[in-house]
Amino acid sequence: MEIREASIRDIKAIARLMLFEFSKHPFKERATIDSVIKSLNFYFKIGKAFVAVIDDRIAGVLIFKTEQWWNGRVLLIEDLAVKDEFKNQGIGKQLLAKIENYARTNKVKTITFSTNRKSSSIKFYKKQGYKVIADRVSMKKKLR
Repeated sequence: MEIREASIRDIKAIARLMLFEFSKHPFKERATIDSVIKSLNFYFKIGKAFVAVIDDRIAGVLIFKTEQWWNGRVLLIEDLAVKDEFKNQGIGKQLLAKIENYARTNKVKTITFSTNRKSSSIKFYKKQGYKVIADRVSMKKKLR
């Protein structure tokens, strides 16, 4: 397996992976391939992505950006997805290790993200040393 920075040529494969994985419980995202590609094109302008590649196939992806907050530089994970057939093989762990090394190299002290509270990935993240932030609440408002 190779972990490398994603390129524009990878966008369609990444979009298919994300569309499939995030359409499942608990996320149940409803999107089109075109809307996912549009979102990825945006993130490729403001952030980065790393992909895990096995036999020339993208097995997993981690998309992130870095921001300057009052208390320093923060790396925000936007999405982490691994294809079902490759889960429980250490791919997510290696993708996280890759961005943690990226963060250290770029003098980023904090990594943060949010996920669905019903996601089975919470257990995975806790095993990697991430903690639930008790004083934070995710909020949203749909506009008409």
